[in-house]
Amino acid sequence: MSTGGSATSRGSYRDTIVPMRWTLFFILLVLCSAAWTLVRPPEIPFQKHTLDLGANESCAIADVNGDGRPDIVSGENWYEAPKWVKHRFREIPFSNNYVDDFSNLPLDVNGDGAPDIVSCSWFSRKLIWLENPGRGRGAWKEHVIEMGSPIEFAFLVDLDNDGAAREVLPQFGDVKAPLAWYEVKNGAFVRHVIHSQSGGHGIGAGDVNGDGRTDVLTPKGWFQAPENPLAGTWTWKPEFDLESLGFLHVLDVNGDGRNDIVTSKAHDYGIFWLEQVGDGTWKRHMIDDSWSQAHALTLADLNGDGKKDLITGKRYMAHNGRDPGEREPLGVYWYEYSVDSGTRRVEWTRHVIDYSSRTGGGMQIPVADLDWDGDFDFAVAGKSGLYLFENLSRVKGGS
Repeated sequence: MSTGGSATSRGSYRDTIVPMRWTLFFILLVLCSAAWTLVRPPEIPFQKHTLDLGANESCAIADVNGDGRPDIVSGENWYEAPKWVKHRFREIPFSNNYVDDFSNLPLDVNGDGAPDIVSCSWFSRKLIWLENPGRGRGAWKEHVIEMGSPIEFAFLVDLDNDGAAREVLPQFGDVKAPLAWYEVKNGAFVRHVIHSQSGGHGIGAGDVNGDGRTDVLTPKGWFQAPENPLAGTWTWKPEFDLESLGFLHVLDVNGDGRNDIVTSKAHDYGIFWLEQVGDGTWKRHMIDDSWSQAHALTLADLNGDGKKDLITGKRYMAHNGRDPGEREPLGVYWYEYSVDSGTRRVEWTRHVIDYSSRTGGGMQIPVADLDWDGDFDFAVAGKSGLYLFENLSRVKGGS
């Protein structure tokens, strides 16, 4: 007696079950699509103001003259708000198309209530601070902090975990130079060495492991901060090996409770984030690799949704045209991210602020509410000029 069934019955089974399987598959596909429906986020209007067409590499925002209004410092000059009147306060060597000033960090070093400026240089191989004479008028006295190594750029970070970003973290160009940070104390700087050698092109700081202490990041791994960062031993975590980077920012991108890293290739194509998977493992996710030279990255909430956005731009002639994509058009952009609460899938949206003009991202992008209207504006500087981007998403005096 046959138990296999007839050809007709087997065909009937296939005709019924197989379409049902495909129907269930498409239903699941539709449900998944419905669960992750993303509409393009709105744009933010910006108005560009040209402050100076001269060459610079970096800029900062600080109330230089003590009138309550944030001014802009860039290179040899500071620009007085609200009309951005130019005041020359120092002289900087110019060589090979570079103004030898690669960071401007506002910090009251001597405690007189006026912001001084910490600056670093590549060609002069020094880290200095410039003393504000009071209300910014006249020449500023230069004080040497450290000499001997070229410095690519520097951060103001909170490395003593007191809630204020007052410590200076330079990115030394010589890998044989010690990886160190500098504490302001009694009007001077105290050097604290993390490791005997620097970690390559790129630097950052943030709480990687969630212990409440600020760690230090390099392209080759990160240093876990000790309980006492002023005297303890920093623990080396060689958990990744990356290219020449710019700023490394710590941010929980996908909302899983583990802090991730947002960074970029400073002299090549690619802005990306590293997902902290756990157990010392990191997964790389590309944000945008359609343009190159995103040397400076800043995190700030531009649209007021409670999440930090990424502001960056293409640096103009970082290596005088020798880098990949360096001769392509300049641009300034901001990126926001959306996270699916179920799958934790992350979607990044690129917003074009400025494209194909002489405005790029330079070495430093400071953010502040410059016009007191409740939203964040920002400035960019580079070899092609100094520019202010005024955020027009709120009207002056609005909420």
